[in-house]
Parts: sequence; structure tokens; C-alpha cells
Amino acid sequence: MISRIPEFIRLASRQISRRKLRVALTVAGIAVGVAALVGTVALGEGIRAQAVAAIRAQADLTLLEAVPGVEGNVVQLVTPTRASAVGAIPGVSASAPLVRGTFSTRGQTYVQVVGLPPEALGPVLLARYQKGNGFSNSSDGVVLGASLARKLQRYEGVRLGDPLVLVKRTYDAAGRPSDKEFRVVPVGIMEERGDGFDEALLMDLSLAVALGGEESGYSGVLVRTDGFERVFSVAEGVRALGLSPRGPFEQVEAVNRLMDTGVAFLSLFAGLSLLVGGLMIASTMITSVYERTREIGIAMAVGASGEDIMGMFLVECALIGCIGGLCGDLLGIAFAFAMNTVGGPFIASRFGDAFAGLLDREIALVTWPLLAWGLALAVVLSLVAGLYPAWKASRLNPVDAIRSGR
Repeated sequence: MISRIPEFIRLASRQISRRKLRVALTVAGIAVGVAALVGTVALGEGIRAQAVAAIRAQADLTLLEAVPGVEGNVVQLVTPTRASAVGAIPGVSASAPLVRGTFSTRGQTYVQVVGLPPEALGPVLLARYQKGNGFSNSSDGVVLGASLARKLQRYEGVRLGDPLVLVKRTYDAAGRPSDKEFRVVPVGIMEERGDGFDEALLMDLSLAVALGGEESGYSGVLVRTDGFERVFSVAEGVRALGLSPRGPFEQVEAVNRLMDTGVAFLSLFAGLSLLVGGLMIASTMITSVYERTREIGIAMAVGASGEDIMGMFLVECALIGCIGGLCGDLLGIAFAFAMNTVGGPFIASRFGDAFAGLLDREIALVTWPLLAWGLALAVVLSLVAGLYPAWKASRLNPVDAIRSGR
């Protein structure tokens, strides 16, 4: 039967040309459904791309931190063995264990202390300095985040090279507080990063452990990935080790979950439009079988098999679906063009400066795979809708069909 498909296409084209208005209405039903689907997904993908681009511009998405996780009711600590395993995950370019602690100064300024190996400042943290440089092993030198440096200078007059006294308060069994003081020297101030390290004080890992920043293993492992594309696989690798990944990439995951839910919900309505289009094809083909009963009987009387008749009708359905899918793709592209032309300015005018970035960006993103899926869905739905009419036509009795006079 495959060898006869060109002939079936020729016959289907002739049948379609004989019923232009009816076929046009049927094609419109399919096209509206495909256009709704393409437009909905394009709008969702466009907003997703804009949100991810905004997050990438404001945050370092290739940096994440593996922190203790919970499996069942058991806390999985960051041990040296797990820290080494995190560094061996494919896609990790560099990693380093860290400890965190909270101290205060004599002027009652609270300071978040992060201890990590000095060799991690470059490849893992990608630290850049506006003043000074990094610290060395087993030294009392520390590096200040940009915001913390401004705060200490403004309220306590601390400058680069000035001694800084950190105070750690502990409590005994009776609840009585006890303060211990440690002297460190700021040797560097990092450039503004836009993350939590702007408010942190960095020191050597061994010094931070000695000061009691962390008493049971590491606080976490700082991880630098090969690129943004690898951050999600690395995060999965961290979870597989029983730890929890944290970082700006979580914002991207939240956006993806939100957009997936929204697109799936809106696609339900597009699916209903496609379903209506499929019912229109089924109705059209059933009517066609009724009107062409005598013609089918004659074809079977001169040698056409039931399989040939069924193939002929299915090819006709596929052709209608193909035309409907192409028209739907074009309507979807037109919808995306309209959204990109007037949608961005409309949203920006309604919601203010926060959405002004939409003025010069595409908020609906049409891709070739999306158009191909729209076309394929239209053809498949048309074939499914035409199965029953095609089967009914193939089961006609030639003699009764010729006698029907239709």
C-alpha cells in the first residue's frame, strides 16, 4: 500500500478541491487549536527566557554551595569524604570546603565569617579586589566583602591594614555568657558581587576552625561549575550524595516550575480547541463517506481492497491535518509577532519601570521545534479522528454501496 501513497495523495487532493468550503472550515478548526498551542507555549518560553536572562545578569549561576541535607530524620553532615566526593562530580571545575560562623566586633557590629582555603579565592570564588589582595595559609589576614567594608569603615573607622577585634560569645552550662576576642587584620576588600559574600568576612579555613566557627565538620562545600548548563546536573549530583545544593540557580528552578505549571494549565485550553478541530475532521469524513458511498462501491468492484479504501481516507485526513497545522503555525507566529510588537510596551505601560526591560525584548519565543511539534500534533490528531470513518468506508459491501445511489 505504501507504493500507492502518491496516488492516494493525488486522489485526496482532488477530493479536497471538490469541497473547498467544508474543508476550509475544518482546517480552520485545526489551525485555531494549533495556533493557540504554539502561541501559549511561545509566550511561556519567552517569559521564561526573559526571567532566566534577568537572573543570570544579576547573579553568579555557576556558583553553588552544598550544605548538610536530611535523609529520613537523619542529618547528613558535610564530612571531608563527602567534600571530596562533591569535588569529583562531573561538571565541577573547582570546589572547596568552608565553615561559617557569626561573630561581633567591639562596636557590636555582627559579622558573618566564612573560612575557606586561600587557594579557593581565585578558582572557586573568582574574587576580585578593589583594594589589597587575598590572605595566605595560617595567617590572621582577612578579606572583607564590599558592603561589610563600608559598614566597618563608616561605624567603626576600620580601614585596610587596621587591626580588627572579633568577639565570639559562648554560654556555659548555667547559661552564663563568656566572650573570647580574636585579632585579625583586613588585607583585602573585594569588589561588589551582588551576593551574600558582600556582607561576609573571609579568612583562612584553619583559622576559622580554630576560632570555633564550626564544631562538627564543614558548614558546606563551595562549588564552581564548568558553566550554567552544568549547574543543574551538578546540583543533582550533590543531592545524590545526601547533601542539599543552595545557590542562585534555585531561582531558575523556581521560574521553570512556575512557567511549566502555567504553560501546562493554558495548554489545556489549547488542547480543547484541538479536540474540537479533531471532531470537525471526524464529522467531515463521516459525511464524506456517506456522500461517496456509491463511488467507494465502484472502486471496490473494480479491484480496490478495503485496505486501499482505508489508506485513501487516512491520507485525505493527513492532508487536511497538514494544511491545518501549517496554517496554525503561521497564526502562532503572527500571534508571537503581535505580542512582541505591542505586548511588551503594553505590559511596561501598565506595570511601570520594573517591566521597562520588556520594551526592547521578545516576550514570545517561537522555535522551529515548537512549530514542528504543532504540525506533527495536527497530523496525528487528524489521523486519529479519521480512523473510524476510514474503517467504516473500508467495510462497505460493494454491491450495497453501488445500489445506495449516493
